[in-house]
Amino acid sequence: MIGRLKRSLSERCPECKSILQIRVRDISEIRNGIPVVVAEEYIACSNKNCGYEREMEQKRIRRQEDDLAF
Repeated sequence: MIGRLKRSLSERCPECKSILQIRVRDISEIRNGIPVVVAEEYIACSNKNCGYEREMEQKRIRRQEDDLAF
């Protein structure tokens, strides 16, 4: 499993019936020429032998232009 555990869900994996978890992985991106690391949440199976993953709708982060100015 890649990413750190955020929390476990009450849902079960459709493939192996293990508990699903919300996990967070860090993605490197370049924004306005500046490299930044963005956290991405996804749902994954808790079973090591099962490769089930599902994307989640990402939370939007409000940014003010004043915060990005130097």
